[in-house]
Amino acid sequence: MHKIAQKSWSGEIFRAYDIRGIYPAEINENAAYKIARAFARYLRIGIKEKENLKIVISADARKSSPALKEAFLEGLLDEGAEIIDAELTTTPMHYFILNKTEADGGAMITASHNPYEFNGMKLSKKGAVSIGAGSGMEEIKNDAIRGIFQNSSGGTKSKITKKDFSTEYIEFLAGHFPNLKSYITKLVAGEKISEISFDFDGDRVMFRDENGKTVPGDIITALLARKYAKSGEKIIYDVPSSRMVKEEIEAAGGVAIESRVGHSFIKALMKKENAVFGGELSGHYYFRDFFYSDSGVFAALAVLDLLRTTKKPLSELVKPLMRYFKSEEINFEIKDKEKIMDKIAAHFKGGKISYSDGVKIEYPEWWFSLRPSNTEDLLRLNIETDSLELLEEKKKVLSDLIIQ
Repeated sequence: MHKIAQKSWSGEIFRAYDIRGIYPAEINENAAYKIARAFARYLRIGIKEKENLKIVISADARKSSPALKEAFLEGLLDEGAEIIDAELTTTPMHYFILNKTEADGGAMITASHNPYEFNGMKLSKKGAVSIGAGSGMEEIKNDAIRGIFQNSSGGTKSKITKKDFSTEYIEFLAGHFPNLKSYITKLVAGEKISEISFDFDGDRVMFRDENGKTVPGDIITALLARKYAKSGEKIIYDVPSSRMVKEEIEAAGGVAIESRVGHSFIKALMKKENAVFGGELSGHYYFRDFFYSDSGVFAALAVLDLLRTTKKPLSELVKPLMRYFKSEEINFEIKDKEKIMDKIAAHFKGGKISYSDGVKIEYPEWWFSLRPSNTEDLLRLNIETDSLELLEEKKKVLSDLIIQ
């Protein structure tokens, strides 16, 4: 039996594209140990017995991360894994290390943008392919909750190698943005550059222009689509993004592909379609040149490089893209999410309907999407129209229907 105290934990921490919960009530050292063992067992499927399983583990700077990481390490050791401990990193740097070392999989201890009392894990297969719903999460969940494992390996095969990959990471980024090496060094060191804002684990970035005005994530997607789109190149955007994104991709000669929200889904689609670039409204941006993964730093450098080459301020670059009227994402606390979505779909049956991610209904002059949160009892509403008056009208109609 492992040395971790048998604290109770919640099976609800397994989400559509990661694992997260409140520490220590929902996720704790006992959970981390069992998830690690289940994760290693899942990765070993298809790997020859004689080959040692190599896993990268990293963590963010949350107070609870060291304890969860140590418990996760113990689980991996008891499964006889060869471990590369990259210590404190961002999630994108973790993806880089996973590819650099050609490891069989990786675990990033983080709860991403969630408040400080949360923690969790992002699990990946070889090549930084995300583990999520339909791609391994269910198997790991069931095995971890069952919690019945063979006796530990006793450490006969396992070992831990600690290494700082900062220098290699800077060189990799500088290879893609050679004119921005001074910025790259500061970004990797965690320094603030102008008005670039990252989330806690660095896989998401939001932008403000030179006047301090926030630029929506889908506007940045469209802006970078101009940089990356070439004839026949595929670019991914998510369901709640403005229809302007699709228009800009196609105007630049690219092929626009809509995806459901979530990094595990978009990363899989990026790889399947060999897409050059992808973006989410939430500020996640994906690059073929970054292993089909999301990286706040890579996106920030791409925008900085665009500013450098165009010699135009950000406000001027995005102005032509602000041609529709779009609501902020509106959240409704709803328990029976499916029932409300069915009700809304029935009410707007005259529009073009899609169920790829919740429900999305389009009309010539406006559209809306209503999708369930993968992490909370929330329905998320996005509306876009051709006029401000229409936006206010539809916002009221939809809000009334949802809360009645």
